[in-house]
Amino acid sequence: MPDMNIVITLLIMLFAVILFSIEIVPVDVVSVLVVLSLIFFRLLTPDQAFLGFSNTALVMIGSILIMTSALVKSGVADKIAHYILRWSGHSPIRLLCIFLITVGIISSFINNVAATAILLPSAVSIARVAKINPSKLLMPLSFGSMLGGMNTLIGTSTNIAVSEALTTYNLSPFSMFEFTPIGLIIFAGGLVFFITIGYFLLPAREKEAVMEDYGIREYLSELKVMPSSALVGTKVSEGVFGNMQDLSLVGIYRNGINIYIPGDHFTIEGGDSLLVVGSIENLARAGQTDGVEIKSGYKRTDKDLEPGDVRMVEAVISADSLLEGKTLKDVNFRHTYGLSAIAHYRHGTCLREKVGRIPLRVGDVILLQGESDRIAALGEVLKLIIVGDVTPERFRTKKAGIATIIFLASIIAGATGLVPISVSFLTGAVLMVISKCLYADEVYKSVNWHLLILIGGMISLGIAVEQTGTAQYLADFITTMTSNYSIYVLLGSFFILTVLLTQPMSNVAAALLILPIAIHSAQKLGVNPRTFAMTITIAASCSFITPLEPASVLVYGPGRYRFVDFIRVGLPLTIVVFIISILLIPVFWPL
Repeated sequence: MPDMNIVITLLIMLFAVILFSIEIVPVDVVSVLVVLSLIFFRLLTPDQAFLGFSNTALVMIGSILIMTSALVKSGVADKIAHYILRWSGHSPIRLLCIFLITVGIISSFINNVAATAILLPSAVSIARVAKINPSKLLMPLSFGSMLGGMNTLIGTSTNIAVSEALTTYNLSPFSMFEFTPIGLIIFAGGLVFFITIGYFLLPAREKEAVMEDYGIREYLSELKVMPSSALVGTKVSEGVFGNMQDLSLVGIYRNGINIYIPGDHFTIEGGDSLLVVGSIENLARAGQTDGVEIKSGYKRTDKDLEPGDVRMVEAVISADSLLEGKTLKDVNFRHTYGLSAIAHYRHGTCLREKVGRIPLRVGDVILLQGESDRIAALGEVLKLIIVGDVTPERFRTKKAGIATIIFLASIIAGATGLVPISVSFLTGAVLMVISKCLYADEVYKSVNWHLLILIGGMISLGIAVEQTGTAQYLADFITTMTSNYSIYVLLGSFFILTVLLTQPMSNVAAALLILPIAIHSAQKLGVNPRTFAMTITIAASCSFITPLEPASVLVYGPGRYRFVDFIRVGLPLTIVVFIISILLIPVFWPL
């Protein structure tokens, strides 16, 4: 029977896994709760518990995120992507190969979510031109970014976090390109998978007209305001839409003139025709208003919603979007930005009611109507990924050369050991700001603070697992259970356990949770602990089976995927990575 400290530590671990999985509390808050629990139950002193937040991994990850943002802002990443994509042609398989290789190269050096976001608009546009279903490209795009992240130390925050955690066990950190041999082989295996079996497993959802795709055609209607209506003389905010917020006003037709995106200041006049979106019930309720008639048989096309320079586009809520967690009503969207949100799409369901009052999540897709330049500017201001034919993002192209030099110099200085990697990356981040490749106010927006707090808390939990003897206890249990089997079975067991944990929870959290147990198991058996550490690091990046990884969340809406699509494609891909890892990791890092 384990002692009480081990029991409490195990309960805290279970508590963390459950909260990570059900997502009722933000992951960074869970991380802080874990740290407080360690202190409260006296498993660690306050000084020990806060050590995780002073770990060099946080400095490295924050610095690489800053440099990545500078590369994106200066247009370096976009230029590389478009240069490579010029060779794609219209062949589906060739196009798939080019996209995978492109995102693999980019995500080897920048965050995989950023790599996916950079190529997402291009993938949808090129798929439409080539008459290929976007669903055939977008899932491989997100998976390719995860596979590419396995190629270098800076490919993912998980690689950096595990590398720095190794010093706790008197092991040297991973070098910059120590991942590269196994990473390239795994990436090649994933590429072969997608151009053979995987391509046929990918869903082929036809990309219909935007209105049909969102299912809003039957809910798009016209309300005629009679001269006798009490609405005459009232502002839009005071009339039917003030009382019936379930309807969205997308246009006013007055004296043969179309007024698009009417603001709250517009005054309703007799004879106006109001173009609205809403459910049948809400439209019927609006029709019961005195002096308001519903025009029957109303039917318009996408073109009717796109006069002049006004367009309809899809906007995906990215991981760092300023709209995440807010409603359109919270930010007074129409009045502030001069755009109209016509529909809302989330995880296979088109949300047509109360569009302005739905809290937005990462991966949600909003159907926007407005002028092209406003849409383009909005994408940059609110960190939205715009999918459609709008003005491209304005990059600081004059800074592209200096941003590239700083980034490459930071990598070379760290990789050659000229200075510690953490110092070289932090220096690079500072130089990006000094050279104005990234503005000072953009630095704080480019760093994922939730991630840093999560990592800090999980490192502290790892310290507790080590010091309370929990790691040794679990290692003894696991090695005893697998004592009659090959060492490869134990290695494979840790791989599978990490993969299972990384589906519902953060990759970093899963890796740092399993790492101390795996290290102690290896030491108990007298084998190379580095082999186990690399296995866990690779396994933690295999978030293919569910669409919960941020890179997958980004493509879920635009690709019109279903949850089962990720199981059908992601499970066999995970098996491919598992086989390659178990066979070759012991070759590169002998047991």
